[in-house]
Amino acid sequence: TSNDTLEIGVQVNGKLRASIQIVKDEDKESVIEKAMSEENVLKHIEGKEVVKTIVVPNKIVNIVVK
Repeated sequence: TSNDTLEIGVQVNGKLRASIQIVKDEDKESVIEKAMSEENVLKHIEGKEVVKTIVVPNKIVNIVVK
């Protein structure tokens, strides 16, 4: 059913850069992998160091880079 997939936002340094489709309660590693493979996210993390990734389950992924 459609209740099993969610669209969540992906932020890079607090700015919304993409949204990804995930399965409800999908594991963090898989969610981060999807987030990191988004073209617009890659553009903003390219050549930068990923300091940390924060996953709020079923809500948002926040990637902190410097």
